Amino acid sequence: MSFDSSSFYQHAAVKRLLEQELAALAPILAGVYGTAGLFLRAHAATPAALPAHLLGVMLDLALDDGRQLRGSLSCLPDELPLASESCKLVVVQHLLERLHDPAACASELARVLAPEGVLLVLGFNSLSLWQPWLAGKAARAGMPFKSRSAQRCAAMMGGQGIDILQARYLGALSPWSKTAPAHSGDAASGFGANALAGFRGSWLLLARKRRSALTPLRLRRDARELARSPQLAPGAHRECA
Repeated sequence: MSFDSSSFYQHAAVKRLLEQELAALAPILAGVYGTAGLFLRAHAATPAALPAHLLGVMLDLALDDGRQLRGSLSCLPDELPLASESCKLVVVQHLLERLHDPAACASELARVLAPEGVLLVLGFNSLSLWQPWLAGKAARAGMPFKSRSAQRCAAMMGGQGIDILQARYLGALSPWSKTAPAHSGDAASGFGANALAGFRGSWLLLARKRRSALTPLRLRRDARELARSPQLAPGAHRECA
């Protein structure tokens, strides 16, 4: 079935919420630096202006209605043509809500994220007053749409070797509010710690990829290597495996 998701993401209330989300990322992105980063958006009609960062290259890809990511390059969400552990920052804004298999995309995100790299995932809050309104807008646009809770997304990411550091709730309490409540970007200490925050329009997961705990073993030198270095006594070459 054909559909056009442009009307959904071009609605003033949705655009306003997405802009509030990006603005809330500013203090996080200001401390991220490296060679490359990746920004994955739910649609080309969504705001694309990320706050300032210290990354040399930021690839911007948006999902089209044919389930392809397009922008700096073209690919499927679960087949990113990027080297493993090549991105110090990955920002995913509402992409997972449009995918039939978000776990496959999450696996790709974990693959391209560098050790100790920052992962920021944004989604619509399924417990907010936004949910029935968003569902109705998506239905009228004929667009497949499935919001997920922050907890469910955190569990999915945790299974990919990603450590969830913090959950935040962002934006206004309803699509009819033009301004976000005060301190809308404040972190909740754990999921649902702030009862009011839990009903805001969207959530943000701040995560990092675990650094590998594997350390290469230093093997003992064999007799042939020792014969090539006769100036040292064999005892000087002993190292613990």
